[in-house]
Amino acid sequence: MNTNSRLLKSFERLGLYLRTLLFDLNFQHYISLQIIPLCYLLVLITTAGGLAFLVVTQFMQNILLGLFYLCVSPMVFLIWVSLCRVMLELLIVVFRITAQLDHVSSMNDSLGEVTALTRPLSRLFQPKSARPVRTSRQDTPPPTNNRR
Repeated sequence: MNTNSRLLKSFERLGLYLRTLLFDLNFQHYISLQIIPLCYLLVLITTAGGLAFLVVTQFMQNILLGLFYLCVSPMVFLIWVSLCRVMLELLIVVFRITAQLDHVSSMNDSLGEVTALTRPLSRLFQPKSARPVRTSRQDTPPPTNNRR
């Protein structure tokens, strides 16, 4: 009975997890970061299976061609899997940058609220000048023309 209740609770948690991720119409949670490892696993399995199928079929047609594909397939596997890994890592980096930008944006919003609250206090502590400073045209340097 205890294992059945644990299994039932696990399925309930899984259902809640899928409902919050798949039916999140505001896109508050990124599901891609959680699917990327699964995609990489599928790339590994399908690439290995596809190359094994190719080697077996080539052996059935011609032994020399089968030996050639047997020798070349590890290199093809490593190159293809490496390229897919790099692309998936780039996706992860993009999503992490997005998460960091969301965090910075929320910090900027809260900083704006704090600034709005403290602006009247900062005016109290500013030194008051007796006369406003006016700049005349003589104080400004002449414009430079750096064309050659």
